[in-house]
Amino acid sequence: MKKALLLATAFATTLTACDLAEDPKKALERQYFAEHQELQEVIEAIRAQGIEAVKQGSEAGSVAACVAGKLDADPMGALVEVEGALQDSMDLSQFIETLSNLSEQELSLESLPDLIRQGGDVLTYVKHMLSQYDVAEIQQQASELVANGKTKTQDLGQHLRSLVEQCE
Repeated sequence: MKKALLLATAFATTLTACDLAEDPKKALERQYFAEHQELQEVIEAIRAQGIEAVKQGSEAGSVAACVAGKLDADPMGALVEVEGALQDSMDLSQFIETLSNLSEQELSLESLPDLIRQGGDVLTYVKHMLSQYDVAEIQQQASELVANGKTKTQDLGQHLRSLVEQCE
């Protein structure tokens, strides 16, 4: 009986510890924000209200207006709304390839295993992109980034940080 109780307690503790473990990207993002306080306020506002609302509600020439404008103009800018994205080392070119391969027919139960194999973050980002744009817009935006050569050496976090840091 004691063994069963100890085993159940250990199992429950392990599961609880897994839930309490913080995503390393989120921790790195908090460190980044410690050095970029003004950007933190803007990004938090964008995550709470959306890029368009911050863009429209900001004074012209302010850091908030600049950041919202840069993110709104960039095909991957909407991903800044996903917590931890500013520190994500995901290969941007591979993610864009995933986005550009999406089609109405591929977005089905048959395509989910491929997306799942790529990882939970990819699914989160694809879901977020689909909540902001339709598939044709995503494909067009992905093609624009590839055509402009913006994906050759950058990871997602580096790409997003380069956008927002232009406004500091």
